[in-house]
Amino acid sequence: MKKKPLRISLLAREPSVVDLTVGDRVQLDRLTPSPRGYLAERHGRLLDPGVTRLALPAGHYFFKTLSDAHLRVVTGGVAAGIVSHEKDPWPQPPPAPNVAGDEPAGDPPRFTVE
Repeated sequence: MKKKPLRISLLAREPSVVDLTVGDRVQLDRLTPSPRGYLAERHGRLLDPGVTRLALPAGHYFFKTLSDAHLRVVTGGVAAGIVSHEKDPWPQPPPAPNVAGDEPAGDPPRFTVE
């Protein structure tokens, strides 16, 4: 059974600096509103496993990971949460987790914020 990725949504309320720790290569997308909904555009380069320090201008961001992830806010203000596997997870805030039992067996990745 294919494992579903953990989908993380970030809201930088002001320009912020964060340390993001991931166990796999991830793409951080910035979400911008458009007449047809939100558009995702890559923010910077692909992030390698380990700790990466990111400067985030104010706005909405999103990434997916198959491993545990940890976010540490260095400066600024960032709200973060896990997004359910519903279609069109944007905009913030993420909906409550789905407890219907449709997730694959095993331990899902975890996300922590410091």
